[in-house]
Amino acid sequence: MLKASDKATPDSDVIVTELDGEAVLLNLDTKLYFSLNATGVRIWKLLAEGLTLGDISERLYEEYDVTPEKAQQCVLELVGQLNDEKLVTLTRD
Repeated sequence: MLKASDKATPDSDVIVTELDGEAVLLNLDTKLYFSLNATGVRIWKLLAEGLTLGDISERLYEEYDVTPEKAQQCVLELVGQLNDEKLVTLTRD
């Protein structure tokens, strides 16, 4: 289970292409791709900055009209999916 203190960094084999506020991630190793909406793109960029999942949740709460719980739920769900697809590497505290 993911925790707020965990970090997830984009995998080095992933290429990102942004299109009109959305993005497509392609893992060159697995040949699988994954699409992100605007919120997902924001989370992806914050992951690339090296923030913890908790810090990313706080940023979403500040930037979007969501509750802290909803922000955390969105971050944990997306990062879980990205990890399942081998698009990020998890670092646990």
